[in-house]
Amino acid sequence: MTMAPTTFTVVNDETLVASITATTQTLVYVAPGITKPVVEALAERLDSQRNLQCTLILDLDPEVYRLGYGTEEGLLALQALAARHHLELRQQEGIRIGLLITDGQTVLYSPTPMLIEAGSMSVSKPNAVVISAKGDSTAALMQACAANGAAKDTTPIPQQAEIGQKAATPVEVSASLKALKDIPPKIFDVARIERIFESKIQFVELEVTGYRLSTKKVSIPNDLLVGEDSTLKEKLKNSFTLLQGDQMLKVAIPEFDAELKPAASADGKPKTVVWSEAELEKQRKALYEDFLINVPRFGQVIMRNRRKDFDARIALLRKQIEAFKAAVEKTLGASILIAIDELAKTLLPRIREMVPARYSKFLTGSQPSDDELLGMITCDLEAAFGGASEVFNPELRCVFKDVTYESIQDKNFKKLLGDAMRRAGGEGIVRQLFSEHDAAPEAAVQPGG
Repeated sequence: MTMAPTTFTVVNDETLVASITATTQTLVYVAPGITKPVVEALAERLDSQRNLQCTLILDLDPEVYRLGYGTEEGLLALQALAARHHLELRQQEGIRIGLLITDGQTVLYSPTPMLIEAGSMSVSKPNAVVISAKGDSTAALMQACAANGAAKDTTPIPQQAEIGQKAATPVEVSASLKALKDIPPKIFDVARIERIFESKIQFVELEVTGYRLSTKKVSIPNDLLVGEDSTLKEKLKNSFTLLQGDQMLKVAIPEFDAELKPAASADGKPKTVVWSEAELEKQRKALYEDFLINVPRFGQVIMRNRRKDFDARIALLRKQIEAFKAAVEKTLGASILIAIDELAKTLLPRIREMVPARYSKFLTGSQPSDDELLGMITCDLEAAFGGASEVFNPELRCVFKDVTYESIQDKNFKKLLGDAMRRAGGEGIVRQLFSEHDAAPEAAVQPGG
C-alpha cells in the first residue's frame, strides 16, 4: 500500500508518483490531464519493468491544461514517452475524475484545477477514496463516514469517523453565507466566457519613453533673456531645443544574435548597426503593427499564441535600448557642452547690457569682464541642461493584463473587439473566438426547474 491506509485520503503529484514508482505489474491511469513529474515516474517504471501492463486515458481538450488539471510540459513528455515505448494512448472527452490502479490498489480521486485552487497536502483535507480489492467497498465507505444505516455494531460515532467529525453549526453556515454576500460568486456562464477570452487574448500596455531628443527642450532662466521685469518673466516661457535636424545623434550599437549576445563576423570583429531616435521609433511602431490590435476605449490586445514571438522582440528591443543609451551618453555629453557654449556666447551681449541682480554677489568689480559673465551664464545653463543621463533616459515598459470580468459584462466590449480584429484582417480569429464563446454558457436553470 503506497496510499494512506484509510478509506479517505489525499491524492496529489507526490502520492501519484509514490504509487506509480512502487508498481510492478499493472498500472491504470485515468484523469483529465497529466504533469511532468507523473510522466517521469511512468518512464522510470516502464524502463525498469519491461512487462508492466499500462493503460493511459486522458482528455486532450486544451482547456484541461488552461485550468491546471495537467500541464503542457506533462503532455509533451507523455507524447515522447508513448512514442518511445509504443504505448497506446486513449482519450475520454470531458472526464473530470481520476482513477489510479497500481497492482492491487484502486484509488478514485478528484483532480485539482490548479488555476482555481491549490491541491491538498493533508489527509485532513481528502480528495480521494481507496477502494479495497477485498471486502465490501460500500460498507467501508459508510463506516468511514459514520453514516446512518451502517452496521450498528462497528459504526463509530461521528466524532471518531474518518471524515465529518465536526458539526456544521448554524453560526458557521451563516458566516459562509455572509462571506458570499460580501463577495458574490461570478455568474458562471459569464465566468466561462471570461476564461475563454483570457485563454485567447491579453491586454498589453506598451510604452517607450525618454528617448525623443528631437523634442527635448531645456528651460532657460528668464532673467537671462528679459531682465528683472516681473510681468515679462511671468508671461515668457523660455526653452531651447537641444538637437534638431542634422544634429540628430546617430551611433553604432552591437548587432545581437538570437541569444541576445553581440554578434561577430567571420573574422571575429563585432557586428554593429547604426541607431538613432528614428530607428527606435521605427522599432516601437513595428511592435504595434506586427502584434497588437487596438480595441477603442479598452486598449491594445495580443493573441496569446503570438506571445512567444512578441516576448522575444521585446527582449531584443530592451537590449538595443540599453546599448543605444550607453552609446548616446558617450557622445551626448560633448553635444551638451557645445550647445551650452554656443548659447552662452549668444546670450553674452544681452547680459552685458543688463546683468541679473543675482550675479552681482559674485562680481569683483563694478564692471564684470566677459570671462566672468560667461562663467556665470555657463553655470546657469549647465544646471538647466543637466547631465546626459537626465537629458536622455529611454525606458521600455510592457505590462500584460488578462481580460476582466467587468470587460466581459460590458455590452460593447465583444463588438469592439470583433470589429478591431476584422479591421486587422482577423476574420477567422473572430469566428474561432466567438464560436467558442457562444458555446461556453450552459442553459440557465429556472428556479424550481
